[in-house]
Amino acid sequence: MQTPLLSVRDLEIVFQIAGSEVPVVRELSFDIAYGETLGIVGESGCGKSITALAIMGLVPNPPGRISKGSIHFEGVDITKVTEKKLQSLRGNDISMVFQEPMTSLNPVFTVGEQIAETARTHYGINRTEARDRAIEILRLVGIPSPEKRVDDYPHQLSGGMRQRVMIAISLVCEPKLLIADEPTTALDVTVQAQIFDLLRELQSKTNTAIILITHDIGVVAEMADNVMVMYAGRNIESGRSIDFIRNPQHPYTKGLISCIPTLEVDPPDTPEPLFEIPGVVPSAKELAKPGCAFAPRCPKVMPHCQTKFPSRFQISDDQSVSCWLSQEEIV
Repeated sequence: MQTPLLSVRDLEIVFQIAGSEVPVVRELSFDIAYGETLGIVGESGCGKSITALAIMGLVPNPPGRISKGSIHFEGVDITKVTEKKLQSLRGNDISMVFQEPMTSLNPVFTVGEQIAETARTHYGINRTEARDRAIEILRLVGIPSPEKRVDDYPHQLSGGMRQRVMIAISLVCEPKLLIADEPTTALDVTVQAQIFDLLRELQSKTNTAIILITHDIGVVAEMADNVMVMYAGRNIESGRSIDFIRNPQHPYTKGLISCIPTLEVDPPDTPEPLFEIPGVVPSAKELAKPGCAFAPRCPKVMPHCQTKFPSRFQISDDQSVSCWLSQEEIV
């Protein structure tokens, strides 16, 4: 069996809150293979983005730090390497597309300069070669007239073009792993489709693995090979995307699927209201409480859900879940 490109094991990330360390990601484990797309889904505040920052070595310290676990990239635990080694990995082997390109791009430099800076840093090429590389990568991501656009500033571009520039910066060094954190936030559906088509095309050419962080179930169904569902900093269900859609196991996953609007109305004049999961994601201070964090919102909660978090249960070779409802024996 091939060694995974990325292997995260028992990861715990804590933040200083009101004078004490609070875990915001707990016992998180997952793998991603070369050329695979892993979708990470969950509500805002569940730990998706901070997990991505941990992989990039960008957890702000203080107030946060990785307190336990490992992140192995091509067999090397990057939680233990030097900052210089991390800087070499970032952009070169691991890249990230952040949520909002307008705040991620520097407004006082042209997009070409920002792409060229990455090329110069990692390839050691001169300014002319770096500019040529910037034009080449802008053409690759579908920017029209890249020879002209290379001298534009971010505010001169549309939202979709700025997002393409962010993807261009992340791909300039042909990384082995691309982390896309809500890459189509605030973009219209047509531009979203173009961005995802672009990611698929680039992945087919370079065999880049993609971690796609999203709250859009439709995107997961379309883009991801495998899915990890996060809630309150934990991996509560994972498996193939087709099983995630057709055979969800955790009550939270079932709730997410049920929230998707449908055009099937029977009879046509009596549409049912959209399903919603009651309550809200627990605050960081509440995460330290024992038991399952979803228990206060779960329609099938049982007494032991309040006192002990369930162990991982293997539904099949590809699908696993952390829920007492799936356990053969109640501990």
